[in-house]
Amino acid sequence: MERRRVGKVVHDERGNAKLEWVEAPPAESERPALSLEETQPAYKPEAGYNPYEKTARALKKASAEPPPRPAKRDLRKLSEWIKQMRELEERRRNGDGEDEPEPQK
Repeated sequence: MERRRVGKVVHDERGNAKLEWVEAPPAESERPALSLEETQPAYKPEAGYNPYEKTARALKKASAEPPPRPAKRDLRKLSEWIKQMRELEERRRNGDGEDEPEPQK
């Protein structure tokens, strides 16, 4: 006599699916008959997606103003400030300008 088994999909605690074999019931009436449903697909294959087509959503994004640019920094002033700080540090090392206030930014 040939042993009959039926596969059953079970999910573990992580949600991974695996196939578990179960002994088939002896009578044919206890097993459900499998068949395909006669339903229409949810999508229409003849109406494909055109990535170059302009949509209202894409036009709305394109018409929005670009974000404001950050303010430009004056690098000459920064360079001058760095030079002043280096000179001040040099004076402090030499002991010349200990009582002078630091230059303003």
